Amino acid sequence: MSEYYHILTKIMANRQLSISSIARELKKNGYDQHRLILTGYLRALHDVGYMDEIDIPPSKVYISKAGMKRDVYTILKDHLKDIDISERLEIAVFVLSSLFHRPCFKCELELLGIEARKTETVRESKDGRLKEHRTAVTRIKIPVDDMAFELNMDRMDKSNVLFRGNKVLIDILNDLIDLDGLKAKSQQMKLA
Repeated sequence: MSEYYHILTKIMANRQLSISSIARELKKNGYDQHRLILTGYLRALHDVGYMDEIDIPPSKVYISKAGMKRDVYTILKDHLKDIDISERLEIAVFVLSSLFHRPCFKCELELLGIEARKTETVRESKDGRLKEHRTAVTRIKIPVDDMAFELNMDRMDKSNVLFRGNKVLIDILNDLIDLDGLKAKSQQMKLA
């Protein structure tokens, strides 16, 4: 999906908005589209099942179904793009292994746009249950000869990886869960 689609779904998260409201919100985010183009885009998203359209005269209101359509790989890829490229592989292996309680496979890293390779801190997994793990994955097709990867805990700063990986997981939770009214409106930047 395009960056424009992700901006649109962020704006519409947990909200019902008319075309005029969506256009105003998009303009605030630097996307000044003509309303006819926006209307066509929203109708196309409705036709393919990414939006619900409710007719509330005199306008139509749209509701995003993005939460149902995005998978874990799309969400994680979105959050890894801000991580330095030299650290992405390590963080991705940590997050996927932590979420799935198994080594991650080459094709999963490729879904994140990351080259799957061995490094000083990432090694090929020798887990005796790889065949079992491979067949347990049913949402995507894992090739039979796909290598699996895990972190080499002996060759890394564990606390740094835990900190960076957990920060990515917390950022994902903040995006997926409505925390309005539960967290501070502004973050303290320095200790008092």
